[in-house]
Amino acid sequence: MKLVEQLQDRIAGFVGVSPDDRIAVIESMLRRSSADNVGYWLQLVIAMGIATLGLAMGSTAVVIGAMLVSPLMAPIIELGMGLATGSLLLTFRAGVRTAASVAVVVLSAAALTRLLPFHELNAELLARTSPTMIDLFIAAACALAAVYTTVRQGKDTISTAAGTAIGIALVPPLCTAGYGLGIGSDAMLQGAILLFTANFAAIAVVTAVMVLLLGFGQVELRAIEADVLDSPAEH
Repeated sequence: MKLVEQLQDRIAGFVGVSPDDRIAVIESMLRRSSADNVGYWLQLVIAMGIATLGLAMGSTAVVIGAMLVSPLMAPIIELGMGLATGSLLLTFRAGVRTAASVAVVVLSAAALTRLLPFHELNAELLARTSPTMIDLFIAAACALAAVYTTVRQGKDTISTAAGTAIGIALVPPLCTAGYGLGIGSDAMLQGAILLFTANFAAIAVVTAVMVLLLGFGQVELRAIEADVLDSPAEH
């Protein structure tokens, strides 16, 4: 066991992650203020609106703008962290937030779609209804970048975070699913959900593997979770 931990420490050291950094990252995930919650949902709804309108217009630039605004990557990364470290609290919170986010985006996109005066299919919509293995590999690569920006929060990760936001497709497929739901297209709904599911699985699995390799499993979670649960403002 010590040999494994030493190997994890060497990998973490190579990336620039110290034992204190591990604790700080997990604490920041577990401690979430009400202000952060409001910001998250506001950003998500804005991203949904931008993506849905961009998809309906067939505008790649607008869809990219939605990717930059979307905060949906965060709870999926937290879910992978929770699963890898065995944190029931983090896993539950991230799982609930992810599920609620999916429901909010799909249903809101469907409602917005019904309000639109036109419902023409275009390349932007159709591109998100037929997932391929390439999409899976892209999601896995973006997950690696996302984990890096999470464990190394600093100025050197800003451009990486922006590139990751553009590269990964999370909100656009959900908005496409909502568009399909809004126009009554089961094929579009199912194809877009399949693409999101593939991306979601790739991100969660890659995150869990990287978290274990970086030694986050060595962090003593009980004391941190107990402290978080004892702080009413952070529930």
